[in-house]
Amino acid sequence: MDGVLSKLLSFPPHPPPPIPLSDSQYDEGIKEQIEVIKKLSNPILLQKTAGGEDTLDQVINPAINTVPYTFILLASISVCSDGNETNTTKIWDKITAYLSLFDLRQIRYLGSEFTAIIDAAASFAQSTNRPGLALVPIRDALLRLDPSGAVLTSNHLRLARLALESRDYDALGPFLDNIVLYVPDCIKIQKPKHLCAMNLNPVTYITSSSGLTATMNYIDVLEYFICCGIACLGIRKWKNALKHFECAITYPTRDTVSKPMVEAYKKWLLTGLITYGKAQTMPKSTSSEVARVYHSLARQYDSLASVFENGSASDLKKEAEQNEKKWITDSNSALVTEVLASYQKFQIRNLAKIYHKISIVEIHNQTTSAEIDGNQLSVSDTERLVLKMINDEELYATLSASPPSPSILTFWPAGPILTESQIQKELSVTKSRIQYLSQEIKMTDRNLKHDRDYIKHLQTQKKASQQGNSDNENQEVETVMSWNDIVEDEDIMGVY
Repeated sequence: MDGVLSKLLSFPPHPPPPIPLSDSQYDEGIKEQIEVIKKLSNPILLQKTAGGEDTLDQVINPAINTVPYTFILLASISVCSDGNETNTTKIWDKITAYLSLFDLRQIRYLGSEFTAIIDAAASFAQSTNRPGLALVPIRDALLRLDPSGAVLTSNHLRLARLALESRDYDALGPFLDNIVLYVPDCIKIQKPKHLCAMNLNPVTYITSSSGLTATMNYIDVLEYFICCGIACLGIRKWKNALKHFECAITYPTRDTVSKPMVEAYKKWLLTGLITYGKAQTMPKSTSSEVARVYHSLARQYDSLASVFENGSASDLKKEAEQNEKKWITDSNSALVTEVLASYQKFQIRNLAKIYHKISIVEIHNQTTSAEIDGNQLSVSDTERLVLKMINDEELYATLSASPPSPSILTFWPAGPILTESQIQKELSVTKSRIQYLSQEIKMTDRNLKHDRDYIKHLQTQKKASQQGNSDNENQEVETVMSWNDIVEDEDIMGVY
């Protein structure tokens, strides 16, 4: 190993030179190093030093020499199949350390290797029946690669699957809040001259050609949005769940509406009732034909939403019970239960439009539960519900008690009361978010203006709109397709 160690550590120069390398020099140097190391066999890479040290143990620093460390780590993973628990644990420690320390510049040239190490981490965790073990290391590695979370990759999908498998939804962290703006290879973006340029937007180097993601078809994209939506439901982040399901139901496809999209629509509809107390208006990007398909294939759900908005608590309870088998078959029975629970909650919230203060007894008399028959619900039950809503921040109010008089609920004028420092923090976060999105919108506009396929797509759409739809009246409804999507008939309903 001592004979090749100089080759392994030849780049980048350490300590750094007084005059930093130019992007051209860095690009040339790292490519030459990768070419040299790829010619070394695994037995050579796994040799110990003259002093008997393993090169992964304090000989090569992954934060400085990411390239050689990556290839030696992969070589170690490839031979770690003897089932020796000590070796396996040692390699796992090296993998997790690597994912938290790799150099952000060098890793752009090691996309396929990076993805292979992500796969190894996930496979190791699953093989030990602890899929959640890999969640944090993989999540943090992806956030280091792209802190914005705007670029969707196949590694994000692997992470989302692990979260659902382990039921550790919180571990997805920022990915449940972030907005996906780019699916790799969907828009033709000019290849950067030098991958190492630090001013590059992540979308320019996180591509299938760089290896930092595998190619994703539209089924993969739908699965990711649905997985994230389900994860949000698991931790009761209703608005975020609604956002992810909306991304799934509005994703453009050339074929007829797929089964995953219909399932996402059902969850989107129920989540809208829980979040806002009414069925949400179909997103503007959804064509009327697609909307008709959703309504046709989810009639029981539309009916439940209609009763929620216009019927009584007993009517809603009856509607839910009549279609109980349907909810179970669709794995939505727990979500329907939340819908029933939300009915009285919205009645209580709506009292704030009429009253500033109201007693618990009056709340009990003016609201009804869709979960329990009215004669079985006591004033104490109503008070417990109100307290839970306040504690869960579902109701902005205070409850005061002065026995023997009934407790009094006082509604806050407009949402939670924030301190000045909290308001400043909220404004700062919002400003930063707007600035970031403005830059992304400018970049997207610029890419679209120079995309020939997109221009051709617009011309086709214009021609189609002029011809009208008289020839399609008796045909199966199709969705509006984007200019670059893939035709797929695959069914993913078994994966989540």
